[in-house]
Amino acid sequence: MDKNRSYNYSEAVEVASGIYWVGSHDPKELFHCNPYLLVDGEEAVLFDPGGVTDYLEVARKIFSIVEPAQIRYVVLHHQDPDLCASMPLLEEAIDHAQMKILTHSRASVLIRYYGIKSEFYLVDKNSYTLTLKSGRILRFLTTPFCHFPAAIITYDEREKVLFSSDLFGAISPGWSLFAKEGYEERMRVFHVGYMASTRHLSKVMERMATLDLEMILPQHGSIIPKEMIPGCIDFLKKLPCGIDAQVTEEELYGWIHVGKTDEKKHILVVEDDGKNMKLLRDILNISGYATIEADDGKKAVELARQERPDLILMDIQLPVMDGLEATKLIKADPATQHIPIFALTAFAMGGDRERFIQAGCDDYLSKPYNIEELLEKVKKILKGITLPMNVFELE
Repeated sequence: MDKNRSYNYSEAVEVASGIYWVGSHDPKELFHCNPYLLVDGEEAVLFDPGGVTDYLEVARKIFSIVEPAQIRYVVLHHQDPDLCASMPLLEEAIDHAQMKILTHSRASVLIRYYGIKSEFYLVDKNSYTLTLKSGRILRFLTTPFCHFPAAIITYDEREKVLFSSDLFGAISPGWSLFAKEGYEERMRVFHVGYMASTRHLSKVMERMATLDLEMILPQHGSIIPKEMIPGCIDFLKKLPCGIDAQVTEEELYGWIHVGKTDEKKHILVVEDDGKNMKLLRDILNISGYATIEADDGKKAVELARQERPDLILMDIQLPVMDGLEATKLIKADPATQHIPIFALTAFAMGGDRERFIQAGCDDYLSKPYNIEELLEKVKKILKGITLPMNVFELE
């Protein structure tokens, strides 16, 4: 791969033969998470899939490359939420009876608390090795107290690629997929306050120096190409960190944003179909919105008055009171008339647009939903951007 070229971070990027970066990119973030996907014939291995907040983008990239049934293994190098928390969501998309979670037994004790249902493949009980159907071998190395007592990393013998988890991670303003000159300082900011001690980190780096490496793929920060690997190993080997770091708390953690977290927007979802309700709830919750739920029009009117949501998604065909009648009542009430309402309809027919406008709807969405467009529309209306009324069609 050409580390100097520009990449489209909205799509998966093949960084080595059959190995893809499938992460989420936010130019404002200093702390990037990097899931990776290894495709080997009919099998695929997913590494550190990430947190809940990035799930939709990560999943879209993964399933643009492989079918869910191809993912036979998920490697969780340790138990932190920034790499494990999305697993229950992935299990809904992937048959967990066919998928195994690869981790250390000590980490598995904690990982179970995410509610994971898949079978565990404990690397310490399997000679720290996984052999794929093709004969390709993945070896797992322990990195004690860097940062977890039983943390592991993965070495792909065929491509000579190291999936290094937190090691070689960085705090990255102006993030790029491949590391550039000056990356060592970005690693310092991350490691100095995160690793246990210089002794632990140095010992692990000594082991890294013995590997035949073409590329290092860290969970955080940027991918390290071959020519930068010796310098990065040497830098971390000598780095005062953890209990050996003579630094202030400001130097350790000053990069962390401490401003007030934006209050979640509340969306009232009015839908009498349980499956559609769950779909909308999951999509909105994962995207950072809080949801309120009603399964008939009368309850919708009552909840709109009580909860004053920021947006209402209103199904049209509802029991007790239909969606258009409920919309009229909400828009007639001075306390709730300001709340934008999206009508939800399974069929968009001639004249519907006029009926929805007359009832007071601000827009309408057609089932089945195009998830990305739905979220974009929700985001814009909550920012006060007026959109032309149209229908979203799923391809």
